[in-house]
Amino acid sequence: MKPLVTIWILIYNNAKELEETVASVKAQDYDALEVILSDDCSREYDAALMERYAESLRERFANVRINHNEENLGTVAHINKVIGLSKGKYYISCCSGDRFCSADTVSKVVARMEAGQEKVLACRRVDVYPDGRRKVRPPRWLGAALRFAPGWLLNYMIRKRNLLSGCCTFCSKAVFEEYGLHNTEYRLVEDYTYFVKLLQLGVRIGFTPLAVVEHGIGGVSTGKIHPMVLNDIERFRDKLLESPVGLDAKTICFLEQDKKARDNR
Repeated sequence: MKPLVTIWILIYNNAKELEETVASVKAQDYDALEVILSDDCSREYDAALMERYAESLRERFANVRINHNEENLGTVAHINKVIGLSKGKYYISCCSGDRFCSADTVSKVVARMEAGQEKVLACRRVDVYPDGRRKVRPPRWLGAALRFAPGWLLNYMIRKRNLLSGCCTFCSKAVFEEYGLHNTEYRLVEDYTYFVKLLQLGVRIGFTPLAVVEHGIGGVSTGKIHPMVLNDIERFRDKLLESPVGLDAKTICFLEQDKKARDNR
C-alpha cells in the first residue's frame, strides 16, 4: 500500500499563479495524495476561486482541503499550521506559481525516501527568473557534503549561504514529531533555521540530484532581501552564538564579528 503524501500549496497574494501549480499537481501519477490549498490572509482572498481549484483537484484526489487564515501568520507559523492539518507520512511543500518538473516527481521522491528510510530528503530545483533565465540549484556537491561532511556543511551554511531550500527539501511527519515544529520566533525564514538545527543535532539528510520543481524567483524570500527576512537571520545568528553546537572557531568568529558590526550600527 502506498504511503499517503501531503502536498501543501501555499498562497499569499498570488492566487493568480495557481492555475499552473494545480495543473502540475493533478498531472502527478501518484494517487495517494492529500492536497491542502492554504492561504495566509491574502489581501484579496477569493473563496469561490479557491473552491474551484479544490474541485478541480478532487477530480483526481479524494483528500483535498482549503485552509484560509483570518489573519496573516507569516511563513513560519503558516507552515506550522499546515503541518498540524496534514495527515500524510511525507510532506511536499510548494508555493502558488511553482510547478513539478515531471508527472512522476512525487513517485520518485517517495520511492527514494522509502528506500533510504530518510526523514529528510534534499532535492534540486529549477529557479526561473522574470527574464526567462533558468538555473538548477543547489549544486550537486551538496550530496557529498551531506553524506561525508555534514559538520563542514553546517558551518558553510552559517557563514556563506543556505543550500537546503524548503521548496525542494522534503520531510516526513516523523521528523516534526521527533524534533518539533518550526521556531515561531522567526516570521518568514523557516527552512534555513530548521535545517541548520537538524544538522546541529546530527540528523541525517538524504540527497538526490533530481530536479523536482520549477520555482519562480522574485517572492518574499528570494531576490532583494526582505527586511523581515534579514531580521530573522540576525536573530538566528544571535541564537547560534548562545548555543554554538557543532560550530567551529571560524564560524563563531564570523558570528561574533557580525553581532559587533550590528551593535555598532
